[in-house]
Amino acid sequence: MAIAYLTNINLNNNQVKSFKVDNQTSDPTGLTGEGQLIYRTDTNELKYHIGSNTWETITVAGGSVTSVDISSSTGTITVGGGPITNAGTLTVNLPTTGVTAGPYTSADITVDAYGRITAASDGGAGTMTSWRLTGDSGTSASVEDNDLVTIQGGTYITTSANGFIVDVEHDATTRVSSTSTASPGSAGTFTAVDSITSNSTGHVTAVNLKTVTMPTSDNYGNWELDGDSGTPQSVASGDTATFTGSTKITTAVAAPDTLTITHDLQSQTDTTSANSPGFGGTFTAIDSVSRDSTGHATGVNLKTITFPADSNTTSLPVKNSAGTTQFTSTNLTGVRFAASGATSIAFTPGSQLVTFTSTDNNETYTLPVSAGTAVSGHTVADFNLTAGGTGSGIKSRVTLAGKNSNILITETTGNNGVIKIALTDNVTITDSLTVTQDVQVNNNLNVSGAGVFTGQVTVPTANTGTSAPNLAQVELLIAGVGVFQGSYNASINSPAISGASNVALNLGDYFVVSVAGNNGGYFPDLEPGDFIFANADIAASSSPAVSAYTVIQADANIAGSGTTDGNTQKGVSGFDSANFTVSANGWVQLNNQGTAGNYGDANETVTLAINADGIVTSASEQAIAITASQVTNFCTAVDSCVADNGVTTNIGDGTATAYVINHLLNTRNVIVSCFRNSSPWDTVMLDVERTSVDSVTLRTTTALTTNQVSVIITKVT
Repeated sequence: MAIAYLTNINLNNNQVKSFKVDNQTSDPTGLTGEGQLIYRTDTNELKYHIGSNTWETITVAGGSVTSVDISSSTGTITVGGGPITNAGTLTVNLPTTGVTAGPYTSADITVDAYGRITAASDGGAGTMTSWRLTGDSGTSASVEDNDLVTIQGGTYITTSANGFIVDVEHDATTRVSSTSTASPGSAGTFTAVDSITSNSTGHVTAVNLKTVTMPTSDNYGNWELDGDSGTPQSVASGDTATFTGSTKITTAVAAPDTLTITHDLQSQTDTTSANSPGFGGTFTAIDSVSRDSTGHATGVNLKTITFPADSNTTSLPVKNSAGTTQFTSTNLTGVRFAASGATSIAFTPGSQLVTFTSTDNNETYTLPVSAGTAVSGHTVADFNLTAGGTGSGIKSRVTLAGKNSNILITETTGNNGVIKIALTDNVTITDSLTVTQDVQVNNNLNVSGAGVFTGQVTVPTANTGTSAPNLAQVELLIAGVGVFQGSYNASINSPAISGASNVALNLGDYFVVSVAGNNGGYFPDLEPGDFIFANADIAASSSPAVSAYTVIQADANIAGSGTTDGNTQKGVSGFDSANFTVSANGWVQLNNQGTAGNYGDANETVTLAINADGIVTSASEQAIAITASQVTNFCTAVDSCVADNGVTTNIGDGTATAYVINHLLNTRNVIVSCFRNSSPWDTVMLDVERTSVDSVTLRTTTALTTNQVSVIITKVT
């Protein structure tokens, strides 16, 4: 389990070694602040929190280069150390050409195509006495032996000497750009650079400035606005021409400078009419519609339609299966067919056939048994009237319900199923129960009221103290069984109540001791008048244990001694006057031995003198150092001391980040430990300041919730 730190950790510029970033398989949420670090094990990414549940991936830019090397196709250089695939150094050398290194006088040299000296030798002493120095302008000069020639730079030219080499360089030119604005009006002018001329060295040699004149705006006089009809209008500069829509035309103006002319949508309102012309009657209908190229209707042709005259004047008799005319149908009324119930009619125009079809809708029914529909506090079973044939589903259901405490209903489900109704094993009847015939109860029968039995009730022989006896048992008790059995000779065990030949006894049978003895040690010492009771039924010749009997001593015997309470004679006894005092009322006390007082403490032990009777006759104290196991209640005493040297409390109120605890232990030598006051009850780390000898201050970086942390403060001495 990770230790929870509720404050910052300062490593004082020390290293964190062999650590692992918090492993996660998804980005955590609900964090406060920024800078938390995780490693996503599912995507192999290192990520940091920038706040608001947003995580950024730490990436390292890379390329596709896997190795670096240098080679020479001409052999003019030699390279060592390559290729480099991770880190390393490439060594590049210029191979020697056989020329001996050193100075040459008036050297004769040979240079190859790569600029390397392949041969060198001293030349003659030379015959130069002077040479001429001249330029593009100015006076030339003669340079004699040992004269110094200075090559000096001019405008934008800088020279530098490096041994026998003089570098002449064109200075870099710094360009300073500027901007300006102009807003010429109508017919106004402005100047602009039209072109720049430069020489072969890139120097600007000419700049052409062009004067630009703006046109005069709105310089027209007027224009003509004309239409399909009406008088043309002259629109002068500054006038506004308005385009107005008319019938089915709408105009709209929008930026930038757009006029839209739209033909309105045509709405259509349809109407209907009815006409029933007879034979030879007429009606009109639209035969055709003419339209132009724009889709507008230009004409409608109405056609007059005339029905032919009636040529059928024949009537149709309709007869039954016996040929008797039922009614006569004319060409105006016709013959109509109707069907009801499960009968349908089909017409075949081609063959002029009318077909009647009827469907058998008879249903069949079964009466299966199923598990009953639940009724609270009852056992249930169902009869379900279920349709078959052309029908389906349960048409009706009868539920048999028996109360849980009295009636038990079980079923065998399915067709031809069986429902059984029986009494439960335990039946509770809250009111009267009248039975006119015999009732057999195989288990307990509890009657809470005044039960009335008009016939005979058979009661089994009772064998426990809480069972009801039957008549035969009562008669036996009245006859003397289970009561006094006579006198008992405890010296010779007569009659025999122990051993292999013991007599049979019932629970409660008892004897009165007539002759003293203990039956060979079977009983404690018995005297005349003592009682012996049977604790249970004792079968004859069963060698009962002594625990089968209870002995009651009826007189005050002389007390004896023994190894246990059970085998020690109780009775009258006397006390040694050297150790005890006895009052007239029989109050017994130990004699005063003169050793009364308190002995021993945390620093001293006690030496006791004890006589043969176990009585302390003298006591003294000695200073000692002892182990915990030798002192009674040592742990209790230590706990009490520790409790006086420590303080426990809870901190956290939802807002504070500093808590002062007054322990009043008068020392800074205290141990402060903190743990989470909820599962998993783990140790947490806070900043601890021992502010004074009686208080400590605990600090966290964020506020603790109410009673979030428990604090234990222990004094160390």
